[in-house]
Amino acid sequence: MEPIGPKLAEGRDSEIYEHGPGRVLRLPRDGRSLVAEADIMRFVGERGYPVPGVHDAGQGYLVMDRLAGPTMLKSALTHPQRIGSYGHLLAQLHIQLHQIEAPDWLTTEAAVRGDCLLHRDLHPLNVLMTKKGPVVIDWANAARGDPAYDVADAWVLFATADAPGNSLERSLAAVARRIFLRNFLGDLDADAARAVIPAAVGHRLVDRNMTEAEKERMRRLSAWSASGRPGPPRWGLHRAAP
Repeated sequence: MEPIGPKLAEGRDSEIYEHGPGRVLRLPRDGRSLVAEADIMRFVGERGYPVPGVHDAGQGYLVMDRLAGPTMLKSALTHPQRIGSYGHLLAQLHIQLHQIEAPDWLTTEAAVRGDCLLHRDLHPLNVLMTKKGPVVIDWANAARGDPAYDVADAWVLFATADAPGNSLERSLAAVARRIFLRNFLGDLDADAARAVIPAAVGHRLVDRNMTEAEKERMRRLSAWSASGRPGPPRWGLHRAAP
């Protein structure tokens, strides 16, 4: 399917185009089918979880509602006073999602088995802050499994992501990470999540979207999680963050 409007955004995985009134077209860079992703979005949406409405999907495309609002990460950078509350908000989105029993047809996360619905990419870049509230996007990795895996995956990504900017900005980013993760993990089972960090890291190390620097930080975070060493801080940022 070809876009009928201008490009609105792009990320490591996909490009987003305007596609008629109130709709956008998502085109994955690898051209894969997005039918399964559309199916799981409809499934969670029918159960009251905040996702974009889906209109069509096929080989290499997904048409869905256009949403207005920045990502949670961009909003936090613009309004740093919200970083702490966003940590709690992301935790609540995890809790709400993990209360949904996964459908039988969904892929099982082999590393950490369970019956709950997992997003496997639920972090601040995949939450849009709209006027009606947060909306979770990018369901390409959804699977059945243990909630601890989702929490560990978000922990890994937020703790090890590249931090652009000068040395002062990177130092401020490290402080923000600690505040966010303290609140995020404080509302969840951090011990269970720490135990499965190696599984989450194993999955991320084969992700072509990760930089080599990020992968090295992930390896160090995985080693820390397996060592049993306490903090400070217990989030592992003293080993992982730039």
